[in-house]
Amino acid sequence: MAAKATDPGSVLITGASSGIGRELAKIFAAEGYHPVLLARSRDKLQQLAQELKTSQGTKVTVMPADLSDPEAPRAVFERLRERGIDVDILVNDAGLMFEGDFATIALDEHLRLLHVNVVALTALTRLFLEPMLRRSRGRILNVASVGAFLPIPSLATYAASKAYVLSLSEALSEELKGTGVTVTALCPGFTNTAMVRGSPRGTRLPPLMVMDAKAVAKQGYSACIAGKALHVAGLSNDLATWGIQYLPRSLVRTVGGLVARQWT
Repeated sequence: MAAKATDPGSVLITGASSGIGRELAKIFAAEGYHPVLLARSRDKLQQLAQELKTSQGTKVTVMPADLSDPEAPRAVFERLRERGIDVDILVNDAGLMFEGDFATIALDEHLRLLHVNVVALTALTRLFLEPMLRRSRGRILNVASVGAFLPIPSLATYAASKAYVLSLSEALSEELKGTGVTVTALCPGFTNTAMVRGSPRGTRLPPLMVMDAKAVAKQGYSACIAGKALHVAGLSNDLATWGIQYLPRSLVRTVGGLVARQWT
């Protein structure tokens, strides 16, 4: 991990109240950054903020917001601008996941997932990228998934949303070369988070298939600071996703089906 910098700036972390987002907040705070914590739960954010202030002595800003609200990204951007907070690093970690047959999940649930995973992420990236470009420096870390590489039955909309995040991140990483701003896609596999633990199916996963959220966050932090375009967390996940690109699409669909059966 990089040595602690002298006041390296502020980092906005969405989905900061739990899981990978919470662990990333701890790491950035330990490295001297000033975290701006965004999630729906004010209580959880305030608890984390107090923990970071006590352990690291860093300035922490709590920003409760529901990213399923179409107005939330711009409202967050404007509130931070009014407070004079320049976001040097944007971490788009907030996400939703629903499991089950596509036709049995209510349309509103599909649309809510897409709004958080795709629309809000795109809006925040666009809003905060512009001032980064004006300053000729900045980092954006988008949390995608190993599922971005596969069509996965029973997780169809979730996997498709993460494929969008991966594609957008890789495209922007090329588009922004030479600007001083980098975009990184972090692709974890199954991770020990509330999203996985809260699923009856997730609790049946073999322990060896589930990574620790802190380990994923450490890898994501390092990749972001290094300006890597893509980082797949975990050696086995990295090897699997590397091999997928050489398979015919028919076999990729078969692999996706195997993953779904492992999940279910």
